[in-house]
Amino acid sequence: MLLLSRLHSPNTRFILPLLITALMIIFHPFFTPFVVTYSQLWINLPFILLGAVVILNYKQPQAQSGFIAIIMLVAYSVILYWLQISLVNTDTKLIFCLLATLLPINLFLLRFIHLPKLLSVGTGVLLLLLMIQCAIGATIGYFYQQDFSNWQHIHLFTYHNISSLPLLLIIFNLAVCCAAGALAVKYHRRIDRHIFICSLLTTTTFIFFHYQLISSSAFILCALFLLIDLTYTHYQQSFRDPLTQLADHRALAQALTQLPANYTIAVFDIDNPTTIINKHQSQAINDIQGSIAAILTEQTQLSPHLYFVAQQFIVIFEHKKIAYCQAIIEQLQQAIASEKHTIAPIIIEPQPQQTATTVKKPRKKAIKVSVSAGMCSANTEQTTAAVLQQAIDVLQTARQKNKKKQQIYIAENNDDTLC
Repeated sequence: MLLLSRLHSPNTRFILPLLITALMIIFHPFFTPFVVTYSQLWINLPFILLGAVVILNYKQPQAQSGFIAIIMLVAYSVILYWLQISLVNTDTKLIFCLLATLLPINLFLLRFIHLPKLLSVGTGVLLLLLMIQCAIGATIGYFYQQDFSNWQHIHLFTYHNISSLPLLLIIFNLAVCCAAGALAVKYHRRIDRHIFICSLLTTTTFIFFHYQLISSSAFILCALFLLIDLTYTHYQQSFRDPLTQLADHRALAQALTQLPANYTIAVFDIDNPTTIINKHQSQAINDIQGSIAAILTEQTQLSPHLYFVAQQFIVIFEHKKIAYCQAIIEQLQQAIASEKHTIAPIIIEPQPQQTATTVKKPRKKAIKVSVSAGMCSANTEQTTAAVLQQAIDVLQTARQKNKKKQQIYIAENNDDTLC
């Protein structure tokens, strides 16, 4: 699993699928005899593996990956049952072009649709949309199949010596791949990785459609990518703090062993927590910490290195100068300070003499809080644990001397500064 964590670096998320896809294209002709020998297994394997992806997403809070698998199953079914006739046939070529147009669009749109659960109204709406698209494709095929042969050569620029897929659709699919890849590199989100992998392998399928059983090979590889990524995601869930859903001390201990030579550690803590507890309740701190965690997780550039350990938020910046880190922390402090954090009401059990009408229903409260931060950059003579401890110490020591709120304290070996 440590190896998998390294494979989740931004550059690797982009390069590894490209590399494996290129190897598949190069070596597929050499494995064709093996694939043909076990063709029945090879054809049915994508259904089994993509079905497993759907099942694994059944109880996930974000079910987009399950919907991606459903869309891929529908696309593979269309390829298997409607595109096995030669593409010289006008009707088959029209279905092929429609699929190469609609599939990337549907995959990319899933990034912008919030789907809370796999078994929900969203599932029915998605399946209905897919059925409508299939109906539209059938209608277009019925009315325009005779004119499509000339139309594809004139307007879509089909060159059979390059690919069976028209040139405009090749460019369109590659553009979607590049956009999905850029999102996968920039944002550390599972849905972006999955869209990139699926769009890359489906584009490969369409461009090299003349290869025997290339669709089965590409969809098997796609399903394996999704399954490995989902397995690693499930593994990560065991390293999550139940209150904030951020990575806990075990994940931090692993991360500290893998840091590069140049890094900065920042530690956040709520200002005056004792005052909040005395004024409200001890549970109020938990509610505020959960609210702050939600704000921090919205900053997707921080999510790979965001931890909650010993009631403190810890952020690790890799290959960043301390001035850059300080600016990011100031933005986070302002976002946290401007937000109203909801506190659950204290539930008081009614006395025996009280009736239902005399018991007042408790109301939720919303308060504003601030956070201070301690920072420390890597030193060649220090271990990662020592750098972390110095960031914690500089925050605690400075707060004992200085009661001001929303401060940033920088360790002495980083040109000791109070902001």
